[in-house]
Amino acid sequence: MAPTVNEFNLNHAEISSTVPSTAVQRQPFVSRGDQANVLRDLMDKRQPGIIENVKTSDCRTIAVCSGKGGVGKSITSLNLALALAQSGASVCLMDVNLALGNIDLLCRLNGYWNLSHVVSGARSLKEIQLQGPLGISVVTGASGLTDLADCSEAVRKDVLGQMQELEATHDYLILDNGTGIHRSIREFVISADDVLIVTTPEPTAIADAYATIKSLSTIESLEIQALINQCTSADQAENVFLQLKKTTELFLHAGLSLAGQIPHDMNVVQSVYDRDPFMLSHPGCPAAEAINRLSQHLIDQNKTKEHKCKQESYFPRLWRRLLGEAA
Repeated sequence: MAPTVNEFNLNHAEISSTVPSTAVQRQPFVSRGDQANVLRDLMDKRQPGIIENVKTSDCRTIAVCSGKGGVGKSITSLNLALALAQSGASVCLMDVNLALGNIDLLCRLNGYWNLSHVVSGARSLKEIQLQGPLGISVVTGASGLTDLADCSEAVRKDVLGQMQELEATHDYLILDNGTGIHRSIREFVISADDVLIVTTPEPTAIADAYATIKSLSTIESLEIQALINQCTSADQAENVFLQLKKTTELFLHAGLSLAGQIPHDMNVVQSVYDRDPFMLSHPGCPAAEAINRLSQHLIDQNKTKEHKCKQESYFPRLWRRLLGEAA
């Protein structure tokens, strides 16, 4: 039986409040102002990290985003990461939600330490990485990278060096972005190699998906793909995509391609309650088969793009955009 909302919220609160005892004992009580001063002093004293001279990257970055919440963006990101891992790829899944991310909860992990602690110098990137199912790396709190703009140059180089090392050791980097068209989210998305806009057949979801596409359409080099989730039939998914495509072409003069469709499947709902990804708990269900097709589509697409000039690695591109040095 699925837990009630109150039971789930209670479990969530208990998990989120589980802090290592060493972390509690290490920090005496100080005021909020004193904490800010201490962290600032720590960051200023940090030494620049060694940044590899890597101008290009073999790692493919996939940004998964949506116009509104509740369309299955995070569940899709997690299960896509597992499908790619099953193909033999090394995958890192990053939670870039500006609010409360929940990737760790969806696969029974506890992501207390996150990238904000790396930026502050409290932890290294390797220390905060969680090992998820099938060996995927899970990194929470990636939106904390936006705080780097207020840090010293030494801290920026240190964190950027760690991020480049992370990228260099994986074949795919999947970014579970927040919803909407917030400026910070936009920078994470437009720096990626592939962009998936997740929507459902609901009119509000379609409208918000179009608004997101509109905010990204000014970047000519960006290839945006629509992923239709929770559809009741292939015809319904096709109609939703054609509606989005025609509107995008007519008013934005931009292209839009179809990444795939994921049918409405109660196994997906159950997997959220169980905190067990459906790619593992129900590998033969319709949703899992659709994710496998999406995974193969992206792999084939990646092979085709290998013949083109490789781009500079993701994090230097992102960093310049966050600093306002790129259009």
